[in-house]
Amino acid sequence: MDKPSPGGGSIPAHPWRIAITGASGTGKTTLGRALSQRLCLPFIKEDIGELLAAQAQLSRLAARGKLRRSHFSGHAAVCQEHIERQNRRFAEQPGFICDRFAVDVLARVLRPPFDRVGEEWFHTLLKHTKQQLESIDLIVVPPLSDWSFQPSKNDMGRERIVAVLPKTRIHSLYSGLCVTLAPERTLFLPAGDTRHDTWIPLILEALSATKARS
Repeated sequence: MDKPSPGGGSIPAHPWRIAITGASGTGKTTLGRALSQRLCLPFIKEDIGELLAAQAQLSRLAARGKLRRSHFSGHAAVCQEHIERQNRRFAEQPGFICDRFAVDVLARVLRPPFDRVGEEWFHTLLKHTKQQLESIDLIVVPPLSDWSFQPSKNDMGRERIVAVLPKTRIHSLYSGLCVTLAPERTLFLPAGDTRHDTWIPLILEALSATKARS
């Protein structure tokens, strides 16, 4: 039986597995916490500090012209370990709301100067990403908006990139991977009205459609 929602209507009683992706500043965490309360599911806030540190190291080496093939392989190994750690954590939860998932990791090796990992490493990461996607019911992609470019801190306490071009590029990577790898399970939230009382009903509707198809 569906449970009544605090805001009216009903909530599909189901251990949904929902992943939220997109560039920093799009409201993923705030939306994830709101969905967690509405659907009574645990919220998983991914710690990507290790990935950010690995990227920063590659960027420093690139600036000094000292990047080697082994550096890219090392970075790809960190990415694979992160996805595998996510998969183990997801396996412990019948349902959850996740802020960032394997697609976010895969997108990081498609950005310069990190995109020279080689075909074999990329196919390995792609395989692990597809395996994780099979366990996700719905991928939610919030839009970029004006406040996406306001200064804020990342997961390591550093200032986020707020320049339009880099943030738009990475958001396009996340969006493109989702629509390529799991188009039937990807929901792009509308820009303009970014209030949760607009977004959450759209997510509930998408979940109902997913349940009807299964």
